[in-house]
Amino acid sequence: MDDPARIRNLGIIAHIDAGKTTVTERILFYAGVEHRMGEVNAGTTVMDWMEEERERGITITAAVTHLPWREHLIQIVDTPGHVDFTAEVERCLRVLDGAALVVDGVAGVQSQTESVTRRARKHGVPLLAFVNKMDRAGADFERALRSLRAKAHPGAIAVQLPRGAGADFAGVVDLVHERLLRWDAGALGRTIAVEPLPQDEIARAAAARDALCAAVAEQDDALADAWLARGTLAPTELSAALRRATLSGRLMPVLCGAALRNVGVQPLLDAAVDWLPSPIDLPPVRGRTPRGAQAERPPRGDAPACALAFKVFHDAHGDLVYFRLYSGTVRDGDVLVNARDGQRERLHPLFWMHAETREKRDTFGPGGLFAVPGLKRVRTGDTLCAADAELLLEPPVFPAPVLRRAVEAREPADRANLADALALLLREDPTLALTTDEETGGWLLAGLGELHLEVAAHRLQRDFRLAVRMGEPRVSLTEAAVRPAAGSGRAEIPGEAPISVEVRVRLEPRAEESVSLLIVTPPGAVSEALRRELLDPRVAAGLCGRQGHPLRHTLVSVEGVVVRPAQRIPPAELVVGALHAAVEQGLAAGGVVLEPVMDLTVETPEAYLTPILADLQQRLAEIRDVAMEEGDQRIVLARVPLSRLMAYSTAIRSLSQGKAVFDLRPAGLAPLRGASA
Repeated sequence: MDDPARIRNLGIIAHIDAGKTTVTERILFYAGVEHRMGEVNAGTTVMDWMEEERERGITITAAVTHLPWREHLIQIVDTPGHVDFTAEVERCLRVLDGAALVVDGVAGVQSQTESVTRRARKHGVPLLAFVNKMDRAGADFERALRSLRAKAHPGAIAVQLPRGAGADFAGVVDLVHERLLRWDAGALGRTIAVEPLPQDEIARAAAARDALCAAVAEQDDALADAWLARGTLAPTELSAALRRATLSGRLMPVLCGAALRNVGVQPLLDAAVDWLPSPIDLPPVRGRTPRGAQAERPPRGDAPACALAFKVFHDAHGDLVYFRLYSGTVRDGDVLVNARDGQRERLHPLFWMHAETREKRDTFGPGGLFAVPGLKRVRTGDTLCAADAELLLEPPVFPAPVLRRAVEAREPADRANLADALALLLREDPTLALTTDEETGGWLLAGLGELHLEVAAHRLQRDFRLAVRMGEPRVSLTEAAVRPAAGSGRAEIPGEAPISVEVRVRLEPRAEESVSLLIVTPPGAVSEALRRELLDPRVAAGLCGRQGHPLRHTLVSVEGVVVRPAQRIPPAELVVGALHAAVEQGLAAGGVVLEPVMDLTVETPEAYLTPILADLQQRLAEIRDVAMEEGDQRIVLARVPLSRLMAYSTAIRSLSQGKAVFDLRPAGLAPLRGASA
């Protein structure tokens, strides 16, 4: 922690069931952090520590740990692979410096692999790839590599080759150093034999190494002449050039192995040290000052402190807020300012996390990942910074909830406790939302999918010991502007000293899903306090359309605020009320109701293709492609309204006698047929 150059903040990202958690558990074992291997099937994993995770065999919440490797500190964030928990991936990618993408050697790149890779590249996170499960029947490294280039990263380049595949998988060919690595099964993979290349591997390895050298030389002018003159590159030259190309995002080194068989994990850690960035390799973090000016903070210990809260978690010991420190040094007991609301927060104690285990530490420097309890007012996305150098960093952007279920306490006496528990869950998970059902007056809990809401219900029962009832899933609709429009709204407080506020806005469509609220009134027309109130992210997030659905994909520019009488200072809620009315009027001139749609991939034997296609047509699906795979397998790509996919897993099992598999990925929003705002 004393030398940021020796820190690697590494995320482990993947599609569900690619073996990501098994890879992470092996990493902990080989680094000496754990003395036994955690196993997903046995429910003994360290990183998947929640009972819900161990029972289901999936990662639900991102877990943070740290370990030593080759005189470096690697801070690892293990993220979920299921699409319903993409918020955990998004919040972690926002603070990571590099990531390892785990890919199933049989399935190759799957839908969530594409999604998390796209998010990583959006955040400028350099990537490594690890083709896992090379010991499984049907594993094909070349096919996986092609899918990585086509669907994840065009610069995917092999730095290793598998020695055999399936039952014949017997080690890894290291292309950089031109050698064969074999793992000792009797020593649980702790012992690695380094051998010369077997005769039957020399030609294949030489061709692959030539391709690697050519790819690196193409990205590195300094090496191009050496490559052309000598026809090869020394291992040190090649490794240094790979680091430069990986940090720039032009290449993604691809490794391989079989984590469950304890093969290939240590070279992945070596690659993280050799080819992924340290905090000081990154440009200064950028944000805006309280006055809106752009500013930056360098990753130096003597710079003003600046930390982003990327996760809030509630457990039996209370709330924990997880931070990434971008600049400066924080010490136990320091007081920093929340740039969102100006509140002062004391950081005590400071914890270094190992999954659920806490270790007290006095100091953290640039690149540190740490947690602090007791910060009740801090939310995900908040920036804590030095009081004399406030800087507001861009918070993570989360997808909006798409599915709702009614939730109520079975016992009326538990209603107040349920309200408290729901408030904690919502603070912890920004992709959960709670609204009131206008018909029944009850609560509607919204999330990203059926599994997301099911896990939330189980946590209410298990963690908070509340008996709850959940209603049937309902799809969440939204509204948006489809063309520029103006609107004005008025709100007032009657009485002996009445006060009214009129707000004028202009609405414009925007590609991003969230709502952006701008204040473009003349200077001085809006006080600094009111400006801060209006720019609170909760104001934009709470805007609704004419039919009461949340507003999305819209830029709202506040062009005028008129207060009568002029000398009165209006309450913030009165201004917000007028803003809501103005938005509704603007949508009357050109708004639309939107529903969530999903990209559906179905893999099925040809014998069941016809009934599956007929079923999709009944579900109003847009069939985008029907492709042939090896043998008689067919791949169907379709876009389907989420409302038509309830209980689809049961339907497709029936249609295919359990032989078809499917995958879903959010595809955004589309106009609800026959509806307008």
